[in-house]
This record gives sequence, structure tokens and C-alpha cells, in this order.
Amino acid sequence: MKILTGTPISPGFAGGIAIIYDFEVERRIELPQHPISDVEIELEGHRVDDALAQSTHELTSIEEQTNRLAARLEATEVLSAHATIAQELAALVRKQIASDRINAEDALNAVVQEFATRFQQLDSNYFREREQDVRDVGHRLLRHLLDPSLNQREPLPKGSVVVARELLPSETIELVNSGVVAILTEFGGPLSHTAIIARSLGIPAISGIPEITSCIEAGTNVLVDGETGCIELNPSKAVESRFWIREKLYEKRHHASVVDEQLPCITADGTTIQLLGNIGIPMEAPEVTKHNLAGVGLFRTEFLFLESTKRPSLAEQVEIYSGVSKSLNNRPLTLRTFDLGSDKLPLFLQSSRAETNSMLALRGLRFSLKEVELLNTQLKAILQVGRTADVRILFPMVIGPDDFSQAIDAVRNATGFVGIQQRPQIGAMIETPAALFALDEILELADFVAIGTNDLTQYMLAVDRDLAEGHDDCTAMHPAVLRAIRWIVKKARTHNCPVCVCGEEASNVDFARLLIGLGIRELSLAPSRAADVRHALRNVDCNEAKKIASLALKCLTTSSVHELCKRF
Repeated sequence: MKILTGTPISPGFAGGIAIIYDFEVERRIELPQHPISDVEIELEGHRVDDALAQSTHELTSIEEQTNRLAARLEATEVLSAHATIAQELAALVRKQIASDRINAEDALNAVVQEFATRFQQLDSNYFREREQDVRDVGHRLLRHLLDPSLNQREPLPKGSVVVARELLPSETIELVNSGVVAILTEFGGPLSHTAIIARSLGIPAISGIPEITSCIEAGTNVLVDGETGCIELNPSKAVESRFWIREKLYEKRHHASVVDEQLPCITADGTTIQLLGNIGIPMEAPEVTKHNLAGVGLFRTEFLFLESTKRPSLAEQVEIYSGVSKSLNNRPLTLRTFDLGSDKLPLFLQSSRAETNSMLALRGLRFSLKEVELLNTQLKAILQVGRTADVRILFPMVIGPDDFSQAIDAVRNATGFVGIQQRPQIGAMIETPAALFALDEILELADFVAIGTNDLTQYMLAVDRDLAEGHDDCTAMHPAVLRAIRWIVKKARTHNCPVCVCGEEASNVDFARLLIGLGIRELSLAPSRAADVRHALRNVDCNEAKKIASLALKCLTTSSVHELCKRF
């Protein structure tokens, strides 16, 4: 028996026969590439229109099939988004054909590569994963430009475990419709649409396995543990028996979590914990109500406009924020102002700010204070929505009382412009060492604070967030980060200031238990992980959690903290 390990991106247990999946037509054939005459431009444009029409019809057909499945929301939304992307790509390809005098296939390849490169450069895991969607749609259009015989695939047998270097989102949907029981890939993170779709449709998936198509032979008997990321190849009967016992225990826990989801998040000793959701785009907002969360604790608003070539207008932002608020059914909405800077720079700023390299060194609130027009427009939009909705303003990367005071003044000025009497609550994100040393001054000004564990971990431990992924020592469960969180909680209590933890690691059940022990009573996390966290916290005794957290604060390494959590 051989064991492989990777990163679990969709939970669950499954067993079946490995199918090595060939992907991306353009990697298997040589693309036509040749100049065209002026007369041929219109002809190539018609070919693009035909490919768009066939792609749109194909997406509609797949969506109709997916509509018959349970838990289909994410999958159908992805397909709808792909239809829009297809139209945008087709328009750009026509322009490329006319400007460069090249054939449709070559123009499509150039447009897709340009978009993919741009996404990859963004300092956002979410948007780097969206690069998959552009390639996926480009792949679909290309299939309809090429000889149809090059695109034919045999249907997969039931009970297949798909093994691939990468799966694109629409491929995942089509494969699931054919009866695939699990997905194993080399590339693709937990924020990719492939992962989101797999979770939506209940398909266990593991990624991050180097050279996976060489490690697993076609026809191999495979057991997939989407909880731990463990893959067992050609297991013995004894191993297989233990695996299915674990699967039954998982299903029992999962069922209990789902049952608990509509119950209040109250610990075993009667302490109320408020669970909120993190979102980055409007389509995620319905998940907050679906998972019975108290509201949105973190709306990462910069995700809306990173790929925009025009500055977001007041009217545009009002429409978006108002729509999200309405979908929350009167639940509170905390909007983090644009967290921009460094290499997370939207297209509408890249050209105008190319010469001011000094600005690119700033991040978060300090960047926004330099981009006065951008900040003021966003604040006016938030305040306008706040006339009829429960909105709160959260400023990212607060360094100290100086920048935070300037931000509060900006809100005050925007309040006068909008013509409202009372401003919303204003919060500061505590995610830098500088903020820790200015905590008393910040807390005197803030209505609430939010701990961004992602950036706090990065800056405290001096690590690159992307390169550190998968390294156990570089997480918020490091003793130094836990001590910083405890310090923030203690200080906030003396100022009677609410504290929320809104880093993605709050979705980790062990970390959530530690946070309760450290005194946190408000968590904002990925809605899809809320059920497990709620179930775990409903079975926590706060006094016991406090004892465990006290021991964790004395640990010297992250691994020691993990071992401590396992023992308890």
C-alpha cells in the first residue's frame, strides 16, 4: 500500500478506481497561428461569434443538468458567471483580431494569457484562483474554434476518482454529473471555483500533490480522505475496513453539525458566541443567511474592483452595498474599506500611479488616505446605504491613532455631505505589530476592533503568506500570535470595546476553541465552514477552553499547540 498526502479542499470520504484525466486541449495540440488579410477579419469575427453561441448553449445545457442536483447554488452561479466572461472574452478577441491581423485561435490565446498573467500578479489568493475561470472559458471557446474531433472524450465509468494536474471549474461540474466520487489534483487551492463547486456538490477533493499523474496509475484502487488530505493506494482489506469506519464517524459528525446549524451558538456552559461571515463578492452574501450567521463581519470590498479599468462610482457602490445588505435580511454588514497597495493595485490605478513608486509601499488605510477621492467616494456610498441598513465601517491595516483619527475625520466629513445625523460604528483592524504598541490610543477612538489573523501572523512571524502556506509553524496557532490575541482581548476589555476575529483561520475548529479560551466572543469566518465551528463551540465549556488556552500561551512551538489541542 502507498500513501500520498495533499491539501484537503473539499471534505468527505470516498473510494473508487483512479482515472487519469487529460485536460486543456491547447496543451495537447499545436494552435493555428498565422496573419490574416483585411478581408479575412470579418470572417474570423464570425468564427468567434459562432464559438460564443456554441459555448453559451453548452453552458446553458450544463446548468440545466446541474439544476437537478441538490446544493447546486455555487455551481449554477459559476456557470452564469462563465457565460458573462465568454461574452467579454469574445469581444476582446474580435478587437485583437482587427488590431493585430491574426487568426481567431491566436487572438484568443493572447487575450487569455494577458488576463491570466494579470490575475496571477494580484496579491489575493481569491483573484489568483479566478485566473482558472478565464482559462476555463477560453478553453471552451477554443474547443469550438478547433476541429471537433480533437475534443472528444470517452464517458467516465461510475465510481471514478479523477486524477489530474488541474481541473477547470466547468470540467468539475461536468465530471460530477457523470458520477465521479472524488477529485485529486496537483494544482488548485481552497478558494478556486473548482474547490467551491466540489464542496457545494459534496465531492471530496484534495490538491497540492506534486506530479500526481505520475504517482497514481490508471485503474488503481484509491481511498480518499478529504478531511486530512490522505490518499491510500491499493489498500489492504483491513485498511479499507478502518477507512469506512472513519467515513461513518465523519458522516455522523457532519449530520450533527448540519442539525446544529439552525441552533444558536451557545457553549455548553451557556456563553453566547456570535458567528458572522466573511465575504468578498455579492454572490457570497446569501451563504450568510443560509448558514444562519448573525451578519457579515468582513466584506473585503477591494475584491469588487481589482479588475476594473474605471474608478468605482458612487452610484455603482451604493447599488452593490445596498444589494448585499438586502440579501442579509436586516443583518449587520461590516464593510472594510479598500485594502489596497503594494501589488494589490486595481487596473484603474496602475496607469495613473505607475510613476509614484513611493505610494506602492503603502498598504491599507495609509494607501487610502493618499487616495482621498477613492476613499471619500466609498465612505459616501457606505453612509448612503447606512440610511436604511445596519452598516459598519472597518478600516484595514491601522497603524496607530494618527492614521485612524484621519480616517474618522473622513467619515465625519462624508457624514455631513450625505446629510445624516448619526454616523455608523467605526472599527479598526489590528493586524500589525505597530497597532499592538498603539493599542490603548486606538481603542480610545474605536467603536470596535477586528483582529486580522492572516496579516497579523505574516507581520509578527516575518513570513510570506503565500510561501508559508502549508508550513505548520507559520499559522495563527503560533504561541506568539496567540499571546498577541490575548493582549488585544485584555486591552479591549479595559476600554469596553468589542473584539472580533475575522481571519480565515477562525474556520479551523481547534483554533476557534482556543479563541474562546482566550476570551474572544465574536468570530467572522467562511460561511461554508460555519456549521463545523458552531457544532464544536456548542460542545465547548469556556472554563475548560480557558485552561487549554492558558497552556497554549506557555507553549514554545506551533506543533506543541497542535499536540495540546489533540490531547484535549
